[in-house]
Amino acid sequence: MLEPFFQWMESVGVYSASPLIGPIVNLIHLLCMVTFIGALLIVDLRLMGAGLTGRPVREIARDAQPWLVGGFLGLVLTGIPALMSTATLQYPNRIFWFKMYLLAAACIFTMTVRRGMTQTDEVQGALPKLVGLLSIVAWLGVAASARLIMLL
Repeated sequence: MLEPFFQWMESVGVYSASPLIGPIVNLIHLLCMVTFIGALLIVDLRLMGAGLTGRPVREIARDAQPWLVGGFLGLVLTGIPALMSTATLQYPNRIFWFKMYLLAAACIFTMTVRRGMTQTDEVQGALPKLVGLLSIVAWLGVAASARLIMLL
């Protein structure tokens, strides 16, 4: 169903202008991933009762928000051209589709459940810890599956 779209994406040839474009895009993608995961971990560790425990969760989440959003936007803007360069190889890859479904679930979880949990000054009990742990597991799963795509 989507195969013609994936064929079109690859035919655009975003990396064909220069042999440096691919490595530069990949480097920026990795830097954005570090930025995104770092901002995510600071808040999730605080939800789990570790890290910056002397500051309210709401304040930490507010301070991390620009880094989280910027890192995510950078990942999207560099991930699309990276996908376009090998789109027909990705289309039949089960791990690619697993990553896309996990990415969608992690985004929804982050923008709803996790965001709601970070809107309070103090978090107590098992629920914030569970939310922080699920967030870390989901996003590390997205990153790990992205690396596994290259193996299959």
